[in-house]
Amino acid sequence: MDIRLAGPGDVPAIMELEARHYIGNLGESDRAEGFISILHPADWFHATVAGGGVHVGVTDAGVVAGFIAVTPAPPPSGASVSPIIRAVLDLADTVEFNGRLVAQQRFAFRGPVLVDRSARGKGLYSGFNHVTRQAYAGRFDIGVLFVSADNPRSLHTATTKLGAQPLAVFDVDGSQYHFLAFTF
Repeated sequence: MDIRLAGPGDVPAIMELEARHYIGNLGESDRAEGFISILHPADWFHATVAGGGVHVGVTDAGVVAGFIAVTPAPPPSGASVSPIIRAVLDLADTVEFNGRLVAQQRFAFRGPVLVDRSARGKGLYSGFNHVTRQAYAGRFDIGVLFVSADNPRSLHTATTKLGAQPLAVFDVDGSQYHFLAFTF
């Protein structure tokens, strides 16, 4: 599996992968394997790819088997900011990590991150962690992410393989999410 920066031509495959693993498109039994909580629009992916914020895992056959996005925090007043991202931004102003408020540090959003079921167990997630720490450590001190409380597999992976620390639990529209942070 090759991990590289995504290019504009990867966006359709990334979006298809995200849609296939989106909670609203999965049955209950499939959700136990992990899911994505937010579908991102094409313009978000194109802008994030153009900014060098998406890495993809590509098979020898050229198939995108996973992706990870690392982006600067969006402005909290942005019209396109989802309620979940808005809640994370609010928490950054009140929650500490490494002895300082998250918002007082150079922080990035980590995610979405997705490894297709067909590529799991092959080291892609750990590869994403390694590559993004190398790529972004000079730009950001810490990374923040959120994981649905209904997604224990992803929470376990983020805490054990990434080393992210849970900082708070928050609610958006009746659903609970964990707010986590890690050091680049």
